[in-house]
Amino acid sequence: MKVRNEVLKEKLKKNLWSQNELAIRVGVTRGTISRVMNNKRGAGRKVIEGLLRTFPEETMDTLFYTKKN
Repeated sequence: MKVRNEVLKEKLKKNLWSQNELAIRVGVTRGTISRVMNNKRGAGRKVIEGLLRTFPEETMDTLFYTKKN
């Protein structure tokens, strides 16, 4: 599943987090976050669950491109 990079970049900026900080909070490597954010790979279950846990105010539709949007 593709992430909405513009939303994630805004979240990083707002929280003053690096991709490394986001990776730690999501529970994946920095390389994984980098590849997901640069559309070199899709977000798997671990990344999806981690992002939803890290940003509980967001939904699948706001963080990811889904069939609905």
